[in-house]
Amino acid sequence: MWAGAESSAPLAAWPTAGQTPGAAAPTPGVGCAVRPGEHACCRYADACDAERVVTGFIYDGLERGHKVMYLSGDPPMRGLPAALDGVCGPALASGQVEIRSANEVYLPDGGFDADRVLAFWAEALARALGDGYRGLSATGDMSWAAGGDHGWEHVAEYERRLARVGEDGTLRMLCLYEQARFATGALWEISAAHDVEISPVLAPIGRDADLACARVLRTGALRVAGELDYDCADTLADVLRSRLGGDLCVDLADLRFVDVVGMRALRTQPAQRLSIGGASEPVRRLLALMGWDTDPQIEVLATA
Repeated sequence: MWAGAESSAPLAAWPTAGQTPGAAAPTPGVGCAVRPGEHACCRYADACDAERVVTGFIYDGLERGHKVMYLSGDPPMRGLPAALDGVCGPALASGQVEIRSANEVYLPDGGFDADRVLAFWAEALARALGDGYRGLSATGDMSWAAGGDHGWEHVAEYERRLARVGEDGTLRMLCLYEQARFATGALWEISAAHDVEISPVLAPIGRDADLACARVLRTGALRVAGELDYDCADTLADVLRSRLGGDLCVDLADLRFVDVVGMRALRTQPAQRLSIGGASEPVRRLLALMGWDTDPQIEVLATA
């Protein structure tokens, strides 16, 4: 099983349009580890990492033909990520991308009402489908939940109920929680209400490549999406080596490219058993070339 860990890294300022983030600017096509129908939580310690995760999520939503909604918050998170300026111009003009205030949606009168917000998402999804989109991909700032008198326990309950909206796979959500603003216990309960978690340990993995990682909460598997190659292999191996104990189960169905160095990064311990679920075609080809498909320490599962 994959086990995430907390991080106390300093929070960088979320750049506004036209500014350059502290990390390398992501490009369209960056990996996205959130699938249609999933409800994901990104607990981030560095705003540049959150920006990169959002960039991949939004671009993936556009490629899927989804309506995309971005809920902006107060500093350090405001506006669209700078890397999306060129990509989202036409989509903003056409209405495929919509930017709204998080406070406008969650706290329209200063208070949080879960029923009202759930109704908002149900209506937004119905409107997107009615307009001919294949689904709704929505992401945004949840820092409002750290203040006020609405109580984090109500937010956790709202997140659990949100999974029932768009159960047919047409709604995809990415909730952004700044690690430093929440008590550890509160954030763990909120995170557990999601299908997929991108922890402060996993969010930085794609800084040097088109790679994204997330933990699938139902199975404990580590999902790796995008491109796993020489450029990012050491980064992934370091995270696995320092944070992982015991056997590893990975979901590689969303890897569109992998090379030998990248594949070897998944085996950080000689006696470690490796289970691979939902392997993409590039992964299966490389497994055969490397002889891993006959290795007794490696199990290739039929499904993720």
